[in-house]
Amino acid sequence: MDMDGSILDLNSFREAKQLQGEKNAAQLYDLAMDYTERTANIREKVRAKHLFRKTLGLSPETPFSVLQSEVFQNWLLFDYKTVQGSTMFSLFLKNNSRKLSEPDLIQGALFLTSAVEPVRVINHSHKVITASGAEDGRQFQMRHIKGDFPEMPAGKWFLIRKIPIQIYDFPIGPILPVKDNKLVEIMLEAYLEAKSKFPELTWRSFLKSNVLSFLSRINGQ
Repeated sequence: MDMDGSILDLNSFREAKQLQGEKNAAQLYDLAMDYTERTANIREKVRAKHLFRKTLGLSPETPFSVLQSEVFQNWLLFDYKTVQGSTMFSLFLKNNSRKLSEPDLIQGALFLTSAVEPVRVINHSHKVITASGAEDGRQFQMRHIKGDFPEMPAGKWFLIRKIPIQIYDFPIGPILPVKDNKLVEIMLEAYLEAKSKFPELTWRSFLKSNVLSFLSRINGQ
């Protein structure tokens, strides 16, 4: 087999693995969302909604908008800590470990550590977005399984949760535009200040612990 043929075979293999990974991630996300809806008790849901509304400055009487509901459900699954100190997603993995496949559990570990993070769009071409992270400037490419990204112009910042797959990162949940770039500066400054006190603190851990305070600034923009 010539080199060109080998490269084509490798690219085809990676694309197939990407598609399978995207499909699997979407299914796992749906399963975890369903698990949370079915098993989170009323006390936890009330506690979570109270914290979410209070931090974002939302009225207790006003129903969530569609977007607010999506953001809440995503936060409830991945970042909210129950009274016992667990996330709903970690409970989902723990209580379904015998039912889930090895690929599910591997992707589950990526979901566990995922955080809503600021990314800057470099290029939006067809269904693929090239962007860079705020903390290290690392470039990555991202693709949605349905190709239904919102309008994401080059140079703009967005808050997004994602996991790596094969070729492209995979977005999880709503994508939120950052209207004022100063928010990203505030996030980085707050992280550096926290890290000076806790040297072992990682960017991702910082984001997971402080996501609501930054979402409240988005809500107020």
